[in-house]
Amino acid sequence: MNTTGPVGNTVCLDFANTVNKRPDPESDALDSIERLSQWAAAAGLSMTAQPARDAPASPTAELAAARRLREAVYRVFSAVASGSEPPPTDIALIMTTYSSALAAAQLRHDDSRFSLHWPSPYTLRELTWVVAASAAQLLLRGPLERVGECPECRWLFLDTSRGGRRRWCSMAVCGARVKSRRYYVTKTAR
Repeated sequence: MNTTGPVGNTVCLDFANTVNKRPDPESDALDSIERLSQWAAAAGLSMTAQPARDAPASPTAELAAARRLREAVYRVFSAVASGSEPPPTDIALIMTTYSSALAAAQLRHDDSRFSLHWPSPYTLRELTWVVAASAAQLLLRGPLERVGECPECRWLFLDTSRGGRRRWCSMAVCGARVKSRRYYVTKTAR
């Protein structure tokens, strides 16, 4: 598993990266509420153990909904990264979650603009709202041409490099692994 921490450069892509080595994952950070809370803390999002304030849904059901959202975000941005058309059902799930988020959001004035805000610490449902808002904003505002997918681990990232030529989730992990393999093949071929 990639151990460099968040590499997606946006919340929604880091959320999609909570599972490793697709399609056969070895690790899933959404396999329990506790692990999801650990991911949220690492992403700078404070989470509460309390259930959603307005819904009787069980934590298990809310965790399953979070995993469905994660997979939808992954499929949409994996398609974007490959230049394919994203699945409409996955876009619909993101936008449905986003519309719930908008209904509960507060507007916060940040110097030159307003932004959506949900008071933290977040319940599990509110955390999915933050993720859906991040995904919707990336879809609406881009830059979609800068969304990439690591060919080694399948993690998604937003390329914020100046040249826009990022290829791996992390040069320290997957990039180094690929370069090491190339070096070994070149060395042994001689």
